[in-house]
Amino acid sequence: MSSTAGLKLVGFLFCLQIGQLNANAVDKIVADFGGVSGFQSASWVAKDLKLLEKHGLNADLVMITGGARSVAALLGGSTQFATGSGTAPLQAYARGSDTVILAASYNKFPYAFVVKPDIGSPKDLRGKKIGILNFGGSNDIALQLALKEWGIKQQEVSVMIGGDAPTRLLSLTVGSLDATILSPPHLTMAVKAGYRVLADMGEMRANFSQSTLYVRRSYLRDNRDIAKRFLKAYAEAVHVIKTDRERTLAVFAKRMRLDDAAILRDTYDYFAPRFSFPPRVNMAGIKDTLDFYAATSPEMRNRKPEEFVDHSLLDELEKEGFFKGFGS
Repeated sequence: MSSTAGLKLVGFLFCLQIGQLNANAVDKIVADFGGVSGFQSASWVAKDLKLLEKHGLNADLVMITGGARSVAALLGGSTQFATGSGTAPLQAYARGSDTVILAASYNKFPYAFVVKPDIGSPKDLRGKKIGILNFGGSNDIALQLALKEWGIKQQEVSVMIGGDAPTRLLSLTVGSLDATILSPPHLTMAVKAGYRVLADMGEMRANFSQSTLYVRRSYLRDNRDIAKRFLKAYAEAVHVIKTDRERTLAVFAKRMRLDDAAILRDTYDYFAPRFSFPPRVNMAGIKDTLDFYAATSPEMRNRKPEEFVDHSLLDELEKEGFFKGFGS
């Protein structure tokens, strides 16, 4: 072989290798999740079962508790994809930020109202200490709507910032709180410890988008293909949660750091049927949230749910038959 031919062969092989590297390249992103309750699991399932990798995404998953912090990280560029209740992105957009909700994996309140054994009915809550995660979030909305249904004025109870679910459960057990809002697995733990479920808030009349996926509108415009691939992984994760008990339980055990098989099963059985697939936003839930805030926030008044939600990627996936591949 001549030296010229040899150089051509080396060049060809080099180009082939570069092409292969490009073909195997993945896009680097950062996404958040809000905690380790079952309704927050779509992101972890997508990560831990390598569904994000399947769709060409190298994703770092970071826990950011609280909607305000999640939105701040998104707007500051620390994350590209955010998950959490619909409250924070709705408020951010109404106040001039460019957030937009793409999907929702969980469209119900995922909580139960848990009380000390001596509280027999809602009227017994008057004068009692109730712990929530923070003011203005889904815990707060669920509490206020429950009090409204029960005919109890908020000033008749003492509402306290109680920290995350494990902290609130501990506060309940040591007597610092009389009641709190919990979801499995902490709900199951509370019941096993002798505390009472006063109400399943998922059965309330109000609708609510508890677990949404949201981005910046500018990011969606400039990175639509990446957003679409993330949404594919997110939707596939929801389908796994609803249909593949064993794989989901393995992820739950890891993320929740639980080895109690009974609590894990109860957690799965509580959440899995309530997930939404395809993960469309329940627009009635957005309307109920806007109506709730309209009383105190002028920027939320006379707004339409469609202003805050962009279903165009889900519509594209629907037209392309993506969801039919899962038998939906």
